[in-house]
Amino acid sequence: MRRTTLRLLSTVIFSCFVILFLGASGISAKTKVSITAGPEPKSLDAALHPAGSLDVMIQRHLYDGLTFQETDGTIKPALATSWKFLNPTTVVFRLRKGVKFHDETSFTASAVKLNLERTIAHKRSRLNRFIKMIKSVRVIDDFTVEIKLKYPFAPILANLTHPVANFVSPAAIKKYGKKLRRNPVGTGAFIFKEWVGGEFIRFEANPNYWGGKPAIDELVYRVVPEATTRVLQLRAGQIQLGCFLPPSQQADITNDPKLVLVKASLFRSIFIGMNSQLKPFNNPLVRQAVNYAVDTKTIVNKVMLGIGKPIQGPFGPNVWGYDPAFEKMGYGYNPQKAKELLKKAGYPNGFETVFWHPSGRYTADKVAAEAIQAYLAKVGIRANLRTGSWGLVAPTIRKGKAPIYFYGWGTTTGDADMAMYFKFHSSMWGRSGNYSRYKNPKVDKLLEEGRKELDSAKRKAIYLKAAKQVTEDAPWIFFKQEMMLCGKSKKLKGVIFHPSQSLFLHKAKMAP
Repeated sequence: MRRTTLRLLSTVIFSCFVILFLGASGISAKTKVSITAGPEPKSLDAALHPAGSLDVMIQRHLYDGLTFQETDGTIKPALATSWKFLNPTTVVFRLRKGVKFHDETSFTASAVKLNLERTIAHKRSRLNRFIKMIKSVRVIDDFTVEIKLKYPFAPILANLTHPVANFVSPAAIKKYGKKLRRNPVGTGAFIFKEWVGGEFIRFEANPNYWGGKPAIDELVYRVVPEATTRVLQLRAGQIQLGCFLPPSQQADITNDPKLVLVKASLFRSIFIGMNSQLKPFNNPLVRQAVNYAVDTKTIVNKVMLGIGKPIQGPFGPNVWGYDPAFEKMGYGYNPQKAKELLKKAGYPNGFETVFWHPSGRYTADKVAAEAIQAYLAKVGIRANLRTGSWGLVAPTIRKGKAPIYFYGWGTTTGDADMAMYFKFHSSMWGRSGNYSRYKNPKVDKLLEEGRKELDSAKRKAIYLKAAKQVTEDAPWIFFKQEMMLCGKSKKLKGVIFHPSQSLFLHKAKMAP
């Protein structure tokens, strides 16, 4: 008994000594933060984004671009400290000195040239279309680079904020080749350390980050595909930040004294696309009827519990180029009008179709699809739901095999060009973005003019004309501007919830 007491006393004394020593020496425990936004990304190579916005979200922690976009859309310096347009198609960037990649190689103009040329030429870079207007990249000296464009492109600085224009270590590109997607090496605030498939990806703070070492020592992205599980892990303290939560569980977050509910408005538009090359959606009267048949406002405000903002046109108020006149466009809920148009189109008794939608990819996507199905049934449109994972649904839509489908478009740059060109220009058919196979020569011309017009007022007027025409042609049900519903620990401060559907934690910290 006496020996046990002595051992216990010794353990207590030793523990106190360790605590006192750590405090006196200034050594403190590492700060660890776990986050999730659902599924697993597919690539951490800056040139490749096969999983779209999810790859982009994770890559943000690893890489930097020449420019950075603030949450209000303002373009600020990043790896470029300044830039100057010599003419409408030539811009010279001055680069930040002293920046190192995570493998200790130096960031220079040669790295800019190599990365941009590699990405533009990459056969599997689905998102390189955002920078394909770049004609050439010329190194002037180690910290000066000239970019020439094929034509005047008004939102070039915004497009260069996209992760597809971020920079990977040239040494890593050579070392890893195709395996770079699992071995990322950037200049970003966090350094990649480990990827355990189906479970997590681990990063550590970059002690030499040019923007200052992050206060978070270890950042872990956990793979949690099920939205309700994300809520449970938040409440249990297993993760400190979780996004794309079920609207029905908002109260669980709000009423938890340890958590904060965040509603982050996004650039992203959610829409119901109709393949204009497949019957009966090749008839614009049918597409207009579908718009009148669905009460989008009720679905967003009631079924989806207000997560998002109903829109009347191809993009919402957060995106540059939006005009209040958009609210006077579009289709109000009018089932009688829908029936009249269906009859005029030759479908007095409606028709049967297949409605493809994901489950868990977007906020409340499954319940929204079910509500849309019910509204369509009221006017005689019998939509058979095809519910599936994103890996099943997305390829079906992109290949043009889905007559009608539920989809989202993340306008990452926050500019009307990205919101409209890739969705409605006929050259973008298929995997490039125009999954509805929509074509209107008038719209093509307007979208070509819009990206080349350097006067912002004239540009905005062009996009208003284009939006009116697209809305009239109705290749989509114009549904809502998305919102990212997140829950976070009250101790986690300084997270930037960006409308591009990204999370930035380089300035975040955990309060005591």
